[in-house]
Amino acid sequence: MKRNSTITFFSLMIMMMFGFTGLMAQDTTTDASYNSQGRFGIRAGGVISKQKYDEGNLSVEPESKFGADVAIMYTFPIGDGFLALQPELHWMQKGSTISSIPDNDLVTTMNYLELPLLLRVNFGGSLKLFAFGGPSAGYLLDVNSDNVAITKDDFEDIEFGLHIGAGIGFGRFEVDVRYMAGLSDISAADGNVNDIKNSAFGAGLTYKF
Repeated sequence: MKRNSTITFFSLMIMMMFGFTGLMAQDTTTDASYNSQGRFGIRAGGVISKQKYDEGNLSVEPESKFGADVAIMYTFPIGDGFLALQPELHWMQKGSTISSIPDNDLVTTMNYLELPLLLRVNFGGSLKLFAFGGPSAGYLLDVNSDNVAITKDDFEDIEFGLHIGAGIGFGRFEVDVRYMAGLSDISAADGNVNDIKNSAFGAGLTYKF
């Protein structure tokens, strides 16, 4: 399952890059003042997520799973736009896979609303390079698991984390990759597993208005 998720993720990234290349060829927005203007954006992408169990007696190491990631954002430039604040609102699927027996993976999908507040650094000319990082807070909407014993009640409603990444833009389109680290324990249940933290790698394509 882990290998299939990784193949799916990188296939998605390749398709995004080909699509982005085509869009670059059609979009000629190269205004040097682009980053000095506030802009609303829509982002779509995917994540490979995993959970780390720091305590407990789970006998099987959780593996990663693939999930969707859809977001809206607004970029607030600071001064001439070299620096910017970029709050984002994501609907994101996290979770993990447990391979209990061969060909029988138990997948747990956790749907979050997540709000990162990112400090963004912009550099480059018409080929817009940028890096970003900042804290995030997530709210757990629901949990779907192949293991009927796992429910939303087993997890905390609120999760705190960190987003860090970089990207490239041309015209009104941007591609970014990021690492999302869970900083808080999301386990709310007493049992075999305690101190659970999410982590994920993600990639997305954004259109800025």
